[in-house]
Parts: sequence; structure tokens; C-alpha cells
Amino acid sequence: MTQIQTLKFASLDKIPNLHHAISTRAGGVSIGEYSSLNLGFHVGDEPENVRENRRILATHLGFDSSSLVAAQQTHSANIETVELQMRGCGAGDWDSALPQTDGLIIAEKNLPAMILVADCAPLILVDERRKIFALVHAGWRGAVARIASRTIEEMKNLGSRAEDIQAGIGPHLCAGCFEIGEEVAQAVKKIAPQSVIHQEPKPHLALGKLLRADLQNAGVLTQNIETMKRCPRCENQLFFSHRGQNGVAGRFGLVAFWE
Repeated sequence: MTQIQTLKFASLDKIPNLHHAISTRAGGVSIGEYSSLNLGFHVGDEPENVRENRRILATHLGFDSSSLVAAQQTHSANIETVELQMRGCGAGDWDSALPQTDGLIIAEKNLPAMILVADCAPLILVDERRKIFALVHAGWRGAVARIASRTIEEMKNLGSRAEDIQAGIGPHLCAGCFEIGEEVAQAVKKIAPQSVIHQEPKPHLALGKLLRADLQNAGVLTQNIETMKRCPRCENQLFFSHRGQNGVAGRFGLVAFWE
């Protein structure tokens, strides 16, 4: 088993009592297309391997894997504010995860949450002042549905101010790897036309630019947005990639909790 390897946002790593990390493929027990730290129950991997991988990651980050909250992500713009009684939902299986949810907001201490990706962008939004963070799964569907700015609005309902929020956009498909159809391109142009790159035979999407524009439109300050320019398909040895692995791939995750 290789040594576990995780990534952090430099800007968010400075926030007291906030723990966060983005996992990679390294450090788990899964094999084949799921090698090795697959965190997703829904992709065809052996469930006991996924549970062990999550335990390994939790130990590495310093929390109990049984307290983790995860979601049944469906490329929606549905956002859930996680309460203490939801602790452990989705920690050890798929069925108990929060249904049809792609954004998780946490305002409680010692309540770890995770979203999973394999080409889509993982986002973390942090309000240090109010001790609130959100994790968001955003592919083109979620981005077009403005899940990032919708999450900001939900955080405002808990007392956050957009200008206080720091955002991190994790590894996602680069524009060169993200071919889209013309209908998608037209939908994207309504939010951020600069994020559509016209190539033959089909246009391509700069997902990071689209999400950044949505965050800025919601009032997040430009200097408060950090983007990891890492592409799972280009770096398939380090990250799982749905497109790069022809639809059979594990999932890496963005995990965070307040101490």
C-alpha cells in the first residue's frame, strides 16, 4: 500500500481550527480501476475496501470515520445544512447518505463532511468569522444551475456575508479535456461567456472560470478565491477521472471539519 497523499488550499490552511484536505488515489486498499484510495460506494468497488479507505483517510486527518457525513450526489443544485443528528449519514454505506444533495453546509464543531469527485470540481467555502463552511460538488450541470452562488445564499441565511467567505476550487477537468455540446455552451454563456472556448468539432468548457464567475457574482471577493489548476484526466495517475477511465473510476474527495 502506497503512502497516503493529500492536498490543501494554502489560503484555507491558515484558518484556525479548520481542517481540510483533498484526497488523491494514493494510500488505499482498492485495486484495478479503483486503485487505491477510492472513497465512493456507488462506483462498483467492494464496500469493505471503501470503508477501509475512508478509515485510512479519517485517521490521517484526525477524525472518526463513523462520524462522517456524505451525500448521494446527483449533479443537482440541492444544498443541505447538516445538523448534529445527521452525524454518520453516509459514513459506511451509500443508502444512508443524504439523498439528492450536492452541497453540504456545516456550522458545528467536530462534524466532518465529504463530497466526492472524479472530474467535476470540489468547492469549499469558508466563513471564518461565523465558523461556517460548505462543501460543493459542481460539474457543468451544477455550475449552470449556480450551485456555488446558491450555497452562498444559504450561508447568508446563517449569518455569513459574501465578502467574508474564502473559496477553494479543487482539481477538475481542464478546458482542453472538457468537451461540451452546443446546448451546454449556450447555457454557460448566460453566466460566464468567457468560460466557453470554441474549438472544432465541439466547444470546450473552462469549469474553473465558470465557478469563479458565479462566486464573484454572489459577492465573493476575487482575492478570496483560490483555484487548484490540476486536471484529473491529465493527472490520472494521481486522481480518479471518469472521462479518463471511460466511465469506470473511483472517487477522490474533499473533506473538512471544524475542531
